[in-house]
Amino acid sequence: WVKELEDVRLSMLGLRQSLADELQRLSGSDRFGFLAQHRGMFSRLGTSPEKVELLRERHGIYMVGDSRLNIAGLNAKTIPILAAAIIDCGI
Repeated sequence: WVKELEDVRLSMLGLRQSLADELQRLSGSDRFGFLAQHRGMFSRLGTSPEKVELLRERHGIYMVGDSRLNIAGLNAKTIPILAAAIIDCGI
C-alpha cells in the first residue's frame, strides 16, 4: 500500500504541474505557478465568488465559492478544458 500511496502522490503532483503548465501556455503568464507548488488534493484559485459562478454558468465547471479546486478530480483530458475555461472567464 505504501507504493500505491506514493503513486497517487506523484500523480497529483503531475496533475498540478500539467494544469500550471497549461495555464501558463494559455495566459502567457506564470501567475498560476503557485498551483504546482501546492500539495494535497485541493487548491484555491484565489478568485472571487462571481468568477466561480461565471465558470459554472459558461462552462459547467463547479467548485466551492472560495474557488477551491479538486485536483484529484482532474485528468489529462480535462486539464486543457479547465485551463481554457479559467482563461475565458478572466481568472
